[in-house]
Formats: sequence, structure tokens, C-alpha cells
Amino acid sequence: MSLIEESRERQRLYIPTRAASPADPWRPKGQRPDYTPEVRHAMPVRVAILVLIFALNLLLPSASPALQTVILLVDVAGVLVLFDTLNKLWQDFWRRPPILRFTTFPAHTGGRLEAVLVARPAPEVIAPVLAVLRCVRDEPVEKEGGARVPMEIYSQTAEFDVPGERLKQVTLTFEIPSDLPGTDLDRDDAVYWQIAVRIPVVGPDLEIVYLAPVYSRTEP
Repeated sequence: MSLIEESRERQRLYIPTRAASPADPWRPKGQRPDYTPEVRHAMPVRVAILVLIFALNLLLPSASPALQTVILLVDVAGVLVLFDTLNKLWQDFWRRPPILRFTTFPAHTGGRLEAVLVARPAPEVIAPVLAVLRCVRDEPVEKEGGARVPMEIYSQTAEFDVPGERLKQVTLTFEIPSDLPGTDLDRDDAVYWQIAVRIPVVGPDLEIVYLAPVYSRTEP
């Protein structure tokens, strides 16, 4: 087993590679999952198609029989596009991932990190929520040609009971050691903190990773 495989095996939850660049603006009242691209479903293209179909229908009263047939066929395609668009928007609404609302912002090494995991809609859970606070550093690996790989340098695991059968919100608390580095993404060996959450549900568990605002007290 290679060094990278061992690291990923220890972490249990997937850690994608983060580039050494400034993080997205913090959203203390609702941090979205990290490494999750925003799904747009090519909305500008869909809107343009529907607008074009509407414009073609303006020609329908004065169109020839052949053109009317073409327009009607295009209308059928437009109905399918509209139905597919509404269906995707509806699915996205009900599949919204939970957000993390930070009670302590920012948190500092040697202090406490407290956050509230908020799920809307509320999934039915079958066990306590597992949360892992971890500090990750991008380190070069010789076996990978010197490429930098995210390596876990600290982790703290805790389980949090969910009040009720459905997860509406649950408070996550961690005590942060004082001898660890704070977040610093402006260098090659970037250091950042994460909260990895596993929500046990019927079927595949929900596994989500959030960036955590943990900084060193010595930093301004």
C-alpha cells in the first residue's frame, strides 16, 4: 500500500486536493459543503431555447402549412425541455445538502469550535452523526514525482446524537489543540481545517466535507 493509499485509509472520508489559493468567502451563517460545484443544468441554454421557440410561435398565424408543422414539432421539443428543466429544479430543491452554521467564528487553536449542522429537508437518520475535525497539509510525495498531496496531520472524531428521528439540526463541538497550525492557503504547503460529516441514513450514508475557520492565535 502506497503512502497516499495509507493516508486515505486513515482518513476514512475522501479528501480532494485543494489548490493553494484563498478560500471562498466565509459564510458563518450557512457554510456550504466544500468541493461541491454548483449545478446549473445549462440554464442559459435552456432559457435561450425556450425564448427562441416562443419567437417562432409568433410567426404561427402567418406561417405556411409546412412551417406550421415545423413550429408544432419544435413546440413539442420545447415542452420536453420545459418539463426536464422543472424536474431538475425540483430534484435540486429536495436534494439540497446540509449547511454548517458556525457559532464560534473564527475559531482559534487552543480554543473551542462550535457549529450547527442544519438539514433542510430533514433526512431520517438511523444512528448518531459522525463528525471528524481534521487539520490537513499539502505535502510533497517523492513516489508521486514530488506532487503535493493532502495529508492529515491531526484528526478528532466524535459522535453527536440527533434529537428525534429526523435530522433538522445538531450542534457539533470540538476542542482544538494549541500546538497545531491555523489555516494558511497562501503557500505551497497549504494548511487548512475541515469538518467531515457522515450522516447515517437508510441506504448510502451522506458524506460531506466543510472547510472550518480555524486560525492560529498568533495570526492577525
